[in-house]
Amino acid sequence: MLTVKRYLDYPFFPHIMDIKTGKEDILDYLVDESNIHSASANSVEAVYFPESEEDIISIMRDASSSKTLVTISGAGTGITGSRVPIHGGIVVSMERMLIPGASSALPQGYKLINFRAIAGDASMLVDQANKKAIVPPGLTLQDISGNLPHGLFYPPDPTEQSAQIGGNVATNASGARCFHYGPTRSWVSSLRMITPESEIITVNRGEIFADQGGIIRFSFISGCEYEIKIPDYKMPQVKNAAGLYSQPGMDLIDLLIGSEGLLGVFSEIGLDLAEMPGQILSDIAFFDDEDRALAFVNDLRPLREKGIISIEFFNATALDFIREEFPAIKVEIEAAVFVEMSTLDAGMTGSLADLLKAHDSKEDWFARNRLDSQDLKEFRHALPDRLNSYLKQKASYKMGTDFAVPEGGFEEMMQCYREAGDEFKSQHPREGVHYTILGHIGDFHVHFNFITHSEEERATAKRLYLQLAQKAISLGGTISGEHGVGKKTVLIDGSETPYLKLMYGKSGIEQIARVKKVFDPQSIMNIGNMVPKELL
Repeated sequence: MLTVKRYLDYPFFPHIMDIKTGKEDILDYLVDESNIHSASANSVEAVYFPESEEDIISIMRDASSSKTLVTISGAGTGITGSRVPIHGGIVVSMERMLIPGASSALPQGYKLINFRAIAGDASMLVDQANKKAIVPPGLTLQDISGNLPHGLFYPPDPTEQSAQIGGNVATNASGARCFHYGPTRSWVSSLRMITPESEIITVNRGEIFADQGGIIRFSFISGCEYEIKIPDYKMPQVKNAAGLYSQPGMDLIDLLIGSEGLLGVFSEIGLDLAEMPGQILSDIAFFDDEDRALAFVNDLRPLREKGIISIEFFNATALDFIREEFPAIKVEIEAAVFVEMSTLDAGMTGSLADLLKAHDSKEDWFARNRLDSQDLKEFRHALPDRLNSYLKQKASYKMGTDFAVPEGGFEEMMQCYREAGDEFKSQHPREGVHYTILGHIGDFHVHFNFITHSEEERATAKRLYLQLAQKAISLGGTISGEHGVGKKTVLIDGSETPYLKLMYGKSGIEQIARVKKVFDPQSIMNIGNMVPKELL
């Protein structure tokens, strides 16, 4: 086990960093929410719980010196195995990183907000006039949204509100409101990051860019200067969270956002905030024909600038999971569409009513106040909860896609989803649900979930999953719209192949590995994410 300096001069109070080595304490950090990847407790030496940037620097300095592998862990809400230490070493949990403390001086214009977070006493800095915040990486989305000054909000709205902001930035997470506001990347203004070599880098958006040759030059706080060549693969022009970000003339901060812990660990995050867009109303429209629901969505999308904030889709089998909890859903209903809208445009509700009538919605539940809106939000979030409960009850596994495709390919992609679902069901006839389709249809990004009950079913699902991924890529789409790729692989000709290879080939993965080597020359951090160990 590492020998780490335990007593630190913390900006706010002296403390002893907690380090757990008991097998029962390590177990919770060997999986993520997917339960697909798992690590051996015998291969993990300890779990570290830093509370300050100094703690992280101390951990990384010792890990680098001893060449100990390090896996950074967020809240465990991911589904790609990013936080799973499959190669052993130590785990560094960020759950107690609750106080921003890079500087003892309060930045001009910012006020300190202290509160009780889910994991303990916490604080963040907020500049209300300029709509900015500085937050520690261990705060959850719920912590942030629940403690901002009245009238301000953080627009990204991933489904899992218990996710930590550091993990959200590491995966460029998004959610329902990405349709209107964009993903996490659009709202990150600065980052402070500790590399595996215990160097500190601070990046403010708009300061450091790639030159015409794709070279980014930057320096660490220590003064060491570096340069990297960004990958030259072509990223799809859709919502995308697969691979390191790479665009001509790109900002250095965008390379770090979505890097899945390959390059370092965030110790402080600067966020842009927004003013609440008037009252946010929501509606769930029900249809007895899926095609009418899709046509309704097509007519909603052009109203984004007028105040449509999110558009979510549920097919009939997805609704089956929550019909018992929501018995008002009629038996004949084949699809539902959840819509959020702002009241800033006075005619928005009238436009919605016209579209509901035009597309023959059989019923809709309209939220006229905050309490009603919360009820509809619970409807939106009930499905993942019910699905997870079902999987545990049946000892089943969900194999879910995260594909997003361009507008012109979405109809074909939906047809491929239906055909894959029908083939899976015909090959494995049984009681119960075989698949669901739901998600962020406003961004042409829905999740197709195989519900598998046996090894034979999983083998079929893996084959069909690969076909669907290849179809999404052929349509100009991505294999990951919001979750990242983590340690995911696909089975090709009997061999487990890095998931990212489908999009960027072996050359693309090697280019990512070269970027990683600049920040992590000894290849000790988050090994297996994006790049398999053997390519490092």
